[in-house]
Amino acid sequence: MATRPALAVWLRAACLFAVASAAAAAPSAHAFDAVQLASQEVPAAHLVGHGSFTRMGFHLYDAELFSVADRVSANWGTHPLVLDLRYARSFKSHTLVQRTLIEMTKLQMATEAERQRWADELARILPDVSEGQHLTGVYRPGDGTRFFSDGKPIGQITGDAFGRAFFAIWLDPRTSAPDLRADLISDAH
Repeated sequence: MATRPALAVWLRAACLFAVASAAAAAPSAHAFDAVQLASQEVPAAHLVGHGSFTRMGFHLYDAELFSVADRVSANWGTHPLVLDLRYARSFKSHTLVQRTLIEMTKLQMATEAERQRWADELARILPDVSEGQHLTGVYRPGDGTRFFSDGKPIGQITGDAFGRAFFAIWLDPRTSAPDLRADLISDAH
């Protein structure tokens, strides 16, 4: 009978270990919340619109746009903005930077030298992303653009020119993603 108490102790320990392991693997109660980040970084910001970006049948990310402005219109670059992207696939940092550079070039934002300088800065800031990860850009006119990964600050690029060029990828009427743009600003019409 001496083995029964030892077995009971072992079973209790095994159960506690299983519960602790499950809790560690479960999503955190403090999971990233884009609404909370937006309101912390830009007080009075509210969700303006949201949508998904798909290319050639592949869902790449979901986007949410927050602003203090009641309307996001042609003068969107004059208001603080928060753009949160939740990735549906994994991407290398290099791919994100190159895509940003391509889109800014298509929109003819800034000079080639400025775009290259920004690409170099982004390469130091943006991490590789995995499915479910959030990258968030916060643009505040006069203060530049701050970047966050799952709510944690990862870097900043100063100057309004970069912020306008970066957010133009999604908000300029000439964007290569007009359906996503419409979804992002749809609630503001």
